Amino acid sequence: MNDLTLDNQFVSVVIPLYNGGKYIESTLMSVLSQSYNNYEVIVADDGSTDDGSQKVKVIMERYPRRIQLIYHSDRGNHGIAASRNLAIQNAKGIYIAFIDQDDIWLPNKLERQVKTLQQFPEADLVYAKATFVDQEGEGKKLRSVHPTYGRGVAWQPQNVFHKLVKEDFIPNLTVLVRKSCIERVGFLDEGPRYEYEDWLLLSKMAYFYKFIFMPEVLGKWRLHESNYSTHILEMGHLCDAGEHYTITLFSFLMNQKGISIVDVRKYLHQRLWLFFLRARSWGVSKELLEKHASNFLNLFPSEHRTIRAALRFSMLLHPKIAVILRRIRRAIIGM
Repeated sequence: MNDLTLDNQFVSVVIPLYNGGKYIESTLMSVLSQSYNNYEVIVADDGSTDDGSQKVKVIMERYPRRIQLIYHSDRGNHGIAASRNLAIQNAKGIYIAFIDQDDIWLPNKLERQVKTLQQFPEADLVYAKATFVDQEGEGKKLRSVHPTYGRGVAWQPQNVFHKLVKEDFIPNLTVLVRKSCIERVGFLDEGPRYEYEDWLLLSKMAYFYKFIFMPEVLGKWRLHESNYSTHILEMGHLCDAGEHYTITLFSFLMNQKGISIVDVRKYLHQRLWLFFLRARSWGVSKELLEKHASNFLNLFPSEHRTIRAALRFSMLLHPKIAVILRRIRRAIIGM
């Protein structure tokens, strides 16, 4: 594909790096093999102690004008959100594309998505499907069920906030978004290390901008024991992450000018009910449910009735019943 005007179509590829020496070469080569040629790669090292940065430098010698390797000012470890923000702040492109240090893009990923945003100018973000691969790059299914990740209404630019606030269905490694959208919502939240930082960013943008879904596989998400998502599951931080997501997102929206607080509260009510149902289905104790309810009440005192009602209902449920209710809900409304 011939280069388009740099000022109009330049893409900045953001890669946070923390002890990713095992996979960073294959990730970088999947980016450098793109059929689209109008892009830069920004690798933000997050205080790595392995050979990942050195491997990036070796590849940089072959592609000196294509790749930047940057560091936090103190060369410290600040987390994946802070590293992505650092890369975005240094980005020259009008588009930002995300990929983590262990994932893989298909060769036509950028070309297909830049063309899609040109074809549908009312959309500000495009995403697609991703398959799952193991440590060796072989295909596998998530929890032995799902062969791909990513869904939506195909080829229709639309506001997906009402769906996204209930469940994250967008593979971050398939996202291409206008940089101005990220700037509009204040970049990624650099909160606790176990937060859903990418889902939170996407949700903030989804309230204001239209997304478009491409029903095709454009990336490979590598599953292994060192995955960040695996870490929060094993450490029991899923509810903490869900609480942080809910509080941060709706606190942000309630402080925005020119939007309907009535609508925001409606979405918050839905989110709170789903939070407690999901927490109970995971077997969260009644004591911890009370703790989460208290935290919500501190931030959203006006939602006292909803929070207490959702708490009481969840505490009446056995976790197995909560799982069944979640499955019924998903079967009926698809979320």
